[in-house]
Amino acid sequence: MTTLPSFFQSPFCSAFLLGSMLAVAGPSKAHADFLNGEELKRYCVSQNPSDEAICIVYITGAIDAFTSVDLFSEKTKGTERMFCLGDETGPEQLRDVTMRWMERPETNLSFAATLIIWGAIKDAYHC
Repeated sequence: MTTLPSFFQSPFCSAFLLGSMLAVAGPSKAHADFLNGEELKRYCVSQNPSDEAICIVYITGAIDAFTSVDLFSEKTKGTERMFCLGDETGPEQLRDVTMRWMERPETNLSFAATLIIWGAIKDAYHC
């Protein structure tokens, strides 16, 4: 039978593990850290390189999810593709398309950023 090192058997370790679990599953209500359009736009127009990276990663991550579901639906259900992005389409271009969509007067920036990204990409890259 394997025994744990003495550190893992100590009261300190037990308290640390319990505290860590409580911190993660604490009393606050659970919520996802999704951005709305206003928040995404602030990241995208910021001159801070870290904010610019957040902008690009958020947009490309959402698009990756959309195109993955699109491809999965095509392969499993035979549905037609919704998005047709070319191989030459890069992250900066996707950011620019999303930013132009956010600048439209009819775009409601209080909506979830993923919905705004979806609208922008569907408009620019529909099949």
